[in-house]
Amino acid sequence: MRIDKKFALTVSISILVTILVYIGIVTSLERPTLSRTPISKENAILIVIDNRNLTSSELQDFVTEFVHIKGNGSFYESNLNSNHVGRHLGDSHPTINNANYFVWKVTDKKNNFTYFVDNLNGEIVSEFG
Repeated sequence: MRIDKKFALTVSISILVTILVYIGIVTSLERPTLSRTPISKENAILIVIDNRNLTSSELQDFVTEFVHIKGNGSFYESNLNSNHVGRHLGDSHPTINNANYFVWKVTDKKNNFTYFVDNLNGEIVSEFG
């Protein structure tokens, strides 16, 4: 039984391409792309100040943390540079459309109110206080 060289080459190239596509897909899930670059925590604070008319507030009046919030309002620690979801940190009101988000948790220290700002489009998806 003799294996044709063209067939062996085709199978080898197919396996190599499959491995490269797999690596590309796995690594793309771990890093944000240019079209999905997250907003900065400073921008998240400014969005809260603008949307909630907190004009007397300053950036120092807020504490930020990057978290993952589920549609039911429970939120978990997360990492800005990956899609990692860690331990449960607390509960808020359900999100605006019961969807899951990676968000900036922006806490207003003066008013003891917390806002969850979508890290991609800056929309406030949940809040409590």
